[in-house]
Amino acid sequence: MLAPLLPLLHATVTSTDLVRAWHLDPSVTVFLLSLAVAYAAARRGAQRAGRPVPSRWRAIAFLASLEVVAVALMGPPEHGNTVRFSVHMVQHTLLMLVAAPLLALGQPVRTFLRGLPAGTLRWLAQQRGLVALFDVLTHPVTVFLAATGPFALWHYPPLYDAAVRVPFLHEVEHVSFLGGALLFWSVLLDPFPRHRRFSPMTAMLLVFATWMATDLVCATVTLAPRPLYGVYAEAAALWGIDPLADQRLGGAIMWVGGGGLYAVVLLALLLRAARPNALRRVSGAPNLRRVSLSVATMALFLVPLAFIGFGVIAPVMARSADSIRWQQEDPQRFEQRVATFVAAYRVGERNGLPIVAPSGGEAYLVGRADGWYPILKLRRGAEYRLYISASDVTHGLLVDFGERRLAVRVVPGTVAIITIRPERTGEYRLLCTELCGPAFREMTGLLIVSE
Repeated sequence: MLAPLLPLLHATVTSTDLVRAWHLDPSVTVFLLSLAVAYAAARRGAQRAGRPVPSRWRAIAFLASLEVVAVALMGPPEHGNTVRFSVHMVQHTLLMLVAAPLLALGQPVRTFLRGLPAGTLRWLAQQRGLVALFDVLTHPVTVFLAATGPFALWHYPPLYDAAVRVPFLHEVEHVSFLGGALLFWSVLLDPFPRHRRFSPMTAMLLVFATWMATDLVCATVTLAPRPLYGVYAEAAALWGIDPLADQRLGGAIMWVGGGGLYAVVLLALLLRAARPNALRRVSGAPNLRRVSLSVATMALFLVPLAFIGFGVIAPVMARSADSIRWQQEDPQRFEQRVATFVAAYRVGERNGLPIVAPSGGEAYLVGRADGWYPILKLRRGAEYRLYISASDVTHGLLVDFGERRLAVRVVPGTVAIITIRPERTGEYRLLCTELCGPAFREMTGLLIVSE
């Protein structure tokens, strides 16, 4: 798997080339690599046992699905989903409409089962509870609810905002999207065993019903007269983005992408029902198979490289808003101002970092490879001019105050000046949204708001 290793190739990336914004998530990387190894082992085990195995193009589809998941969860979509709704919808589209069908085409269920020892297979076949559970899971109503329920539920504004703010909920959201979509595409593309294949009429009704249900959600989001998701409002303003336009763009991405794919699948089902042998003759052409296999193999390795090398997401994310003022200042001089600020207002220490409680209306933050410095302690309801810069490489400050979010990108030699008035007491983590180094997700800081 090439994609999970690509973040190691570069240390600093700017937002104007967002497509380079990768990070290495150890748990996701290990999981994807384990799936690839297990699939290869199961395929080889089935071959040794003399059982049928998926063709090479199906194996390529399975590996490609893992590449797409890596792009969605460790690439630019994950990097920008807290700032732009449209980028988040690209992430969801990749998981539900690209990764899931590719995964189903790879026939993972039959591959893993056929790779098991004969005794294990006989034991599984005798488990009536598992058979009954399988019958329930593959029932058309269950499949429809699994494919559309999470999609509608997680786009309900309060739940959506919570998922963006709470990492665990965000992971649950992605698992439900990918799991429901995988079940949907599996029963259409890879029913196992074969006698459980839906009739042409049932399959067409399932695709059409899913299409209409998801279209209803997409239309609601796209045609809404106002922004639905407050989690993006403040970040969009700071980055110079119209939140309503961004919301409509995200809705259109889902609407067009999903509608187009469902229309193609529905047409293919209609053709298969009308002329069941026509598609087999076309797909069975030896030359076509060889060309398709070659193209798919090249795409498996070239697509991630192209994704990294060229900007496919609008660089508008790097634009600054009018609410931020900028000034040029030498990084060393700014560090001196920060040191003076810390010496004048230091009130304590935590984990080796000074806690600074300014009595005036100015506060300073500097981004470094090891975190945001210093720890600021601000008074609730007081107004501050916050001076933010970076001392080494480009950093992106993100802090969620609950009722609003602060997001700004800073580069060495440039100081961002933002006026803030914290309204809620508590302790708030400062995160870095730039790929400032291999461990950029560990680059954190703290801001304390007290009475």
